[in-house]
Amino acid sequence: MIPKRWVLSIMSLFGAMNLASLRLNLSSAIVKMVTDASTRGLLEKGHYNTSDSHAEFSWDANQQGLALGGYFYGYAVSQVFAAWSGRIFGRARVMGICILIASILTIATPVLVRANFVLFIVARILIGALSGSYSPLTQGLLGVWSPVDERGKHLSLMSIGYNSAAALVLIFSGYLAGEYGWEYPFYCTGAAGFIWSVIWIFIIYETPRDHPRITADEIQLIETSIGHEVGVDRQDNVKWIEIFKSTRVWGVVIASCLEHMPIFIFVLLPTYLQDIFQLGVEESSSLSGIPHAAKILFCFGLGWLVDRVIAKGYRRSRVRKVVQFAGHILSAIALITTVQVTGSVAATVACFTVQEISSTANVVGIYASVIDMAPGFSGVISALCNTASAMTELLTSHYAGILRQANVTKPVVGWSALFFTGAALYLASSVCFILFGPSEVEQWARKDNEDSKLLQERP
Repeated sequence: MIPKRWVLSIMSLFGAMNLASLRLNLSSAIVKMVTDASTRGLLEKGHYNTSDSHAEFSWDANQQGLALGGYFYGYAVSQVFAAWSGRIFGRARVMGICILIASILTIATPVLVRANFVLFIVARILIGALSGSYSPLTQGLLGVWSPVDERGKHLSLMSIGYNSAAALVLIFSGYLAGEYGWEYPFYCTGAAGFIWSVIWIFIIYETPRDHPRITADEIQLIETSIGHEVGVDRQDNVKWIEIFKSTRVWGVVIASCLEHMPIFIFVLLPTYLQDIFQLGVEESSSLSGIPHAAKILFCFGLGWLVDRVIAKGYRRSRVRKVVQFAGHILSAIALITTVQVTGSVAATVACFTVQEISSTANVVGIYASVIDMAPGFSGVISALCNTASAMTELLTSHYAGILRQANVTKPVVGWSALFFTGAALYLASSVCFILFGPSEVEQWARKDNEDSKLLQERP
């Protein structure tokens, strides 16, 4: 029988795949939806679309940009509210219901877009807002379900799910849109999300002691590992003052924010290949899948390795900071090297692959440290990190656009400025995480005597 904590992780993996599919289905469908051929190269997280002259809708570039960006805006603003709602009503329940509603809205998208463009945009914003529940709520669940020496593996599975779906969904959705019609990417991804949500609601529970089919041995394993450090997750008591006053919390939030600018550069790889090497959309998109595949293969191995090192008795915070520093340094070197190999497509893809592989260090570094320092409040802190990071990605997309427009005749100059900025921010993120990142469980996140009694009570 599969341990229930691993059932949670496996379901979270498929949940991450659904999250990617709900976001990216429009990226492929819009090719067959719109007739405005002037919008070739429209960007949504690095994926480019060419309009179909025989399609159903006639949207200008601004309308397409609004359609593609609607999900992102909803996702960015919903994180903290989702974490708070999960503490009040239960993380597992809230996330299942949120993804269920998002999936229904996705299935209904063809009807909504034909009815009214504004309704369609509202639906995309709501889908993004509801999907924003995933990361903070799964982080919070892992805070009470994953033993200390398994956190790297559990978090790595989530990362693998999202990255594998990001590569597959675009291909699969493009095939459906081309063969059966632009509606089918919405029908299929929405149906997959609906099925996943129903299964999640029925088999995932808030805490190990809430699960009716978990073994006593597994409960003891989890509570022995984390029971001494995690405070009871009291539904009516988010320690907002302590969280916002904590230097360690802000160290993680700022470090995450700083590293997301250069991480976002990766999604611009198709654009870079088109600007510098004049590659076509299909070729540049195919080459962009290589770093994704390498990251998927590397991610779980790194999580397993870090967990093994920690299990041998090495200090958790030191291991996480060393791994994170090494990842940032390699990523910075890869970005700088990219500027020097503008004559070779293969070398360029290799540099981006190194950057993408090295960026997986944040899964067992910054992200895992959020759970380490406050397991009972990891969902809230994760929400703060995600909100700040989302805003950084938005600013980065605008910054990249400004640099490209300012250097139309010499694109290498604009891209070089972007890459050097990214390398500098990687280093700044490392310094911030090393100096101000968590070293142990925060005192305000530990349980008191009253909490200890509550923790031992069975339902």
